[in-house]
Amino acid sequence: MEHQYQQYWEKDNYRIIDCRTCRFKHVYPVPEFNELQELYQEKYHRQIKPFPYDKVDSIYIERVKTTALKNTRYKEIFFRVAELKKTADNSFLDIGCGNQPLGFFFLDKGWGVNVIEPSLDAAEYLRKFGIDVYNTFIEELQSLPIQHISFVNLQFVLEHITNPFAVLTEINKVMSTGGVIRLCVPNDFSEGQLAYMDKYQAEPRWVNLPDHINYFTFKSLSELLAKTGFKEVYRTTNFPLEFLLMGGLNYYASEEQRKKVGPFVKNFEDAFRTTGREELLKRYYEGLAQQGFGRSIYMYAIKE
Repeated sequence: MEHQYQQYWEKDNYRIIDCRTCRFKHVYPVPEFNELQELYQEKYHRQIKPFPYDKVDSIYIERVKTTALKNTRYKEIFFRVAELKKTADNSFLDIGCGNQPLGFFFLDKGWGVNVIEPSLDAAEYLRKFGIDVYNTFIEELQSLPIQHISFVNLQFVLEHITNPFAVLTEINKVMSTGGVIRLCVPNDFSEGQLAYMDKYQAEPRWVNLPDHINYFTFKSLSELLAKTGFKEVYRTTNFPLEFLLMGGLNYYASEEQRKKVGPFVKNFEDAFRTTGREELLKRYYEGLAQQGFGRSIYMYAIKE
């Protein structure tokens, strides 16, 4: 495929282009699929996002199960999917979830659950929860015995793969009409981030290489979903860290500044949650998402 572009950014000897062909930003040239296999099969959860697999025993698993069933975020996802889906099927496919046992939560609710996870370590870990795991890449979906899925979760995965259009097209084929897909990706090259770059003549420090290939905004992700047979039905976000950058708190500049971010966000959100205003906080994040702000994109869509 020929990728046409005019605007681009350089970082660490990589070029990120504003691609007119794909209509979202991505690394160029796009890496070959086989270049990424070793990274995600063997290295990702040991080197980039290490997980304490050596501490996993039966007691550890039971503790995680108990925590998962009480997880408020998992509950929110479950009830939102139940509200949005327009099919009687209760089958869940979690793709590239790493060590997150969202599938166990749905399994406990009586759903059929399958997971596609390329990491050898993470796949073995998830099997300890009684989940059916295919230790392979999402690009192999069409060769798997998976059909009539009513909910697909693609959380912080789409930025890592070489061809998001092809992957979403294949996902659409295995879903039931009226099924729900949930996508989470970083909100990168947003207007807030671009304003920070313009004001401070800064480089795009959120570019995360070599594993982040694609860079989405709310607009470009919604358009990609529409091109692959989905209709966006809900969006929200989390705290807009670009506001801190624009205001002069450059958490990229030093470890001291970075350490301020977590407590700042926690105090901000706790001020709402501990005073009976959590619904207001929810609406605030939904409103920011409508304007394209927020550090991450959380988007639900339905297969039409």
